[in-house]
Amino acid sequence: MDHNHNHGGPDDMEMLCPMQMSFHAGSCEVILFPSWATTEVGAFVGAVIGFFLLAFAYEGLKYGRELLHFSDATKRGGETNDKRTLRQALLNRVHIVQTLLHLLQVSVSYILMLIVMTYNCWLCLAVVLGAMCGYYVFGWVRNSSVDPTEHCN
Repeated sequence: MDHNHNHGGPDDMEMLCPMQMSFHAGSCEVILFPSWATTEVGAFVGAVIGFFLLAFAYEGLKYGRELLHFSDATKRGGETNDKRTLRQALLNRVHIVQTLLHLLQVSVSYILMLIVMTYNCWLCLAVVLGAMCGYYVFGWVRNSSVDPTEHCN
């Protein structure tokens, strides 16, 4: 029985683009799923641009959540310990939106972390430069109450 016969399964891409556990600079990369492999330079460049934009948008999302928080606090008179019941606080529209945005933020942060964990220099550089450019655009208007050491979400 021939065990080396090609069945067209997900292992084929792993054979074409094996996962490397050290930094490398090739364009053949399995990205997040076995079915998403960049075997052509154009597809890889598209992925690099896409992850740059995702990291950029991630910084904008962090700023947007902060803006929403301070906008809501201003509408409530700046009080964070207002007289709402627990039920009112949990069912508050802004809190529900913030919770969904937090879900999105954490999900995007893990995706970006997994991209860096491909150890592909170009993908890592795209994430780092996207985050830097996003911070450059959104960071200057952020409130000083933000913890500058925060990096994960």
